[in-house]
Amino acid sequence: MTGRTAELKELVRAPLPLAYHPLYRFYEGGSLTRTFRGLPAGPDDFWSEDWVGSCTRASNDDPDGRPQGASAVALPGGGTVTLQQIVEELPGEMVGAAFAERCGPVTGVLVKLLSPAGKVPVHAHPTRAWALQHLGSPFGKTEAWILLDTPGDGREPAHAGIGFVPGTDRDGFAAAVRRHDNQAIRGMLHRTEVRPGEVYVAHGGVPHYLGPRLSFIEVQEPSDHIVIPETDGGDDAGATMGLGWDLALDMIDYAGAGAAATFARARQQPRVLRTSHGSREVRLLNDDVLRFFDATALEVADELEVSDGRFSIAVVASGAGSLEGDFGRLPVRRGETFALPASLPLRVRAGSEPLRVVRCLGPQAD
Repeated sequence: MTGRTAELKELVRAPLPLAYHPLYRFYEGGSLTRTFRGLPAGPDDFWSEDWVGSCTRASNDDPDGRPQGASAVALPGGGTVTLQQIVEELPGEMVGAAFAERCGPVTGVLVKLLSPAGKVPVHAHPTRAWALQHLGSPFGKTEAWILLDTPGDGREPAHAGIGFVPGTDRDGFAAAVRRHDNQAIRGMLHRTEVRPGEVYVAHGGVPHYLGPRLSFIEVQEPSDHIVIPETDGGDDAGATMGLGWDLALDMIDYAGAGAAATFARARQQPRVLRTSHGSREVRLLNDDVLRFFDATALEVADELEVSDGRFSIAVVASGAGSLEGDFGRLPVRRGETFALPASLPLRVRAGSEPLRVVRCLGPQAD
C-alpha cells in the first residue's frame, strides 16, 4: 500500500466535506445558493452553478480557458484531491463493490445547487440511447429538481415549463427555433408555478425551462449534454453541442400530452421508506427514475441510522445537528454538503431543531 493510498483510506473513514464549488455558466444566478450556503451575500453573476461532489467535466471552460467541474476534497495534511481520484483509487470503499463491478469506478450521479436569477431558456438533454449513439456517452441527462426556495422576482412567481402541449411537432418547433421566435417556443410547453418542497423530473429528451428567482437541488445523470433551442442566434454551435440544428433537434421528444398527464409524470410523489426513533427516510422520486439515480430525504427529529452500503452526496437542506460514527461527532447545519462513502455507516442526529438531509445517490446496483 502506497502512502497516498493509506492517506485516502484514512480519509474515507469519515464524511468528506464538500466546499462551495461555483462554475461559470451561460445564465446569471447564484445569490440564493450563496444564502443557502451561509456565505456572504452578493449579486447574481455568471458563476451561477454550485457543482456538489462532481466527477463530471463541464462542457464549457471558465473565462480563463481552464476546465471546470471536478470537485476537490481537502486532505488532512494540506492540499486537495479530486473526488474522482478517490473513487478511482478506492472504488470498493467509496461506491461499494457491487456498484463498482456493475458500473465501474464512478458515482453515477451529479448534484448541483442552482438558483437562476431570471428565466433559464428552453433547453433539453438527451436520453441514454441518443447520447450513446451520437455523443459516445453512456449517460444521458435525466434530471430532478428538489425545490428549496421559490420567492420569484416580484413581477412573476417562480415557475417551470416542461413537455410539449398537444399538437406540437418537430417541423413547427424547428421553424420557431430557426427564426428565434422565443415567445412561440415557450408557448409550446406546459407551465406551472413551483413551491418549496416539490420535486420534479425532466426525463431525457423532454424540453423544459425554469425561473425566475428560485433555488433547488438538482440531481442528474453525470453528464453536461445540453441543446438550447431558445437563443438569440449568436452561438448556434454552443446551443447545439456543435452538432447543428438538424441533428440537435432530433434529440428532443415531441410527444405532446395534456397538462394532467405531463405533470403526473414530472411531479414526483414522495413516499416513506422507513421510520425509526420518531424520524423517517422518504424516497423523493418515482420508481421510473431509479434506473437513472435516486434521492431520499432523512427527516430527523431524534436520530436515524444510515448503513445501506450506498455512496451518496448529502445536502443539509434545513436544521442543524450532527453526523456520528466511529469517526466521532461532526456538527452539521443547513447549506453544508458532504460525500458519504458506501463503506461508512453513520448516525444522523438532530440538534435543537429537526434536521433534514437530502441524500443524492446513483442508480441502484441491482
